[in-house]
Amino acid sequence: MDVRLDVFSSGRFPRWGKGLKLGVGLLLGASLSACGDPDWQGTDWTKNYQDNFETRISARAALMPGSTDQAYQPSPDGTPNSPVAYHAPSMLSYEDRPLNENIAGSLELSDYVKAIQVAKLDPWISGPGPYTLFAFPNAAMERLSARWPGGLLAPANRGQLTHILGYTIAYGKWDEAALRKAIQHNHGHAIGLKTLYGDLLGVQLSPQKGELILENTAGQINRLGSRSFPQSNGILYFTQDTLLPVPVLRPASAGSKNGHH
Repeated sequence: MDVRLDVFSSGRFPRWGKGLKLGVGLLLGASLSACGDPDWQGTDWTKNYQDNFETRISARAALMPGSTDQAYQPSPDGTPNSPVAYHAPSMLSYEDRPLNENIAGSLELSDYVKAIQVAKLDPWISGPGPYTLFAFPNAAMERLSARWPGGLLAPANRGQLTHILGYTIAYGKWDEAALRKAIQHNHGHAIGLKTLYGDLLGVQLSPQKGELILENTAGQINRLGSRSFPQSNGILYFTQDTLLPVPVLRPASAGSKNGHH
């Protein structure tokens, strides 16, 4: 688990710059340790998957959010039309299953799941972790993909896709209570979570409502769409929109050849 406090400088939360100016990287508690960037060449994926025999069995599950119930529209001409045909199936997140299995059971995250598979990041979120996943819902993922010629999942855009999705995977197990406690220990200032490729993802409390929000170093934000969902290898959140790492990635037509800066 890796967290840095007061490391960013942004327009919305200017106090993020304090730690950066002092050159101080703070770690939260003795239990936090540094995690390196993924070593793709040296990773044995056959040993990276979660061992079911080491997982505590639990019957607890929570209903994940979805928008499929909004598909039903009453017939304008009075023709018999039943909302039963548009029934939204229950999408459950099981606490004894890993991130990759639970997100695969969510219709709301189908585009995100496909992108994770295309970027070949699913082995990471199937392993022991722990990781905290800030998953993009379908509508937000589709808006983001449309900004790239041929779509973000096109082979030419694989570098950008991998970097963007890596920014949604943070080291450590960070539910709401853990995030709020870390912010409180940092005197109410934003904290920075280390993500898969080393980019720092900021977490701050909204000045208006006290809600947890995500922020990059450019001051752009992304709100969380619901509560957190415990996983056997971490924590799952649904976000309301997308958030890119900084430097801001540009579509291939703008001259960016890959997503690694």
